[in-house]
Amino acid sequence: MKRAAPKQVRREIFVLTPEERRTVCFVLIAFVLGLITKHYRAAPSTITGPGTEMNARASASPLSETKRPRSPP
Repeated sequence: MKRAAPKQVRREIFVLTPEERRTVCFVLIAFVLGLITKHYRAAPSTITGPGTEMNARASASPLSETKRPRSPP
C-alpha cells in the first residue's frame, strides 16, 4: 500500500507588512479616484436651468470675436 502524499502547504506569494498594505491601498484608491475624476470631467455637463445659458455666454470671450489681426496696408 502506498502512503498518501502529505498535503503541501500553499506558499503565500504576496506577504505584505501592514505598512505595505496601507501603501498599496493608498495607491489603488488614488488610481480609482483619478479615473473617476477623468471620466467626470470628460462627460458633458447635463445641467440645465435659467442661469445656464447666461453662464455659457459669459464664459465665451467677447474679445475673441471682435479682436482680429489687421492686414498690412
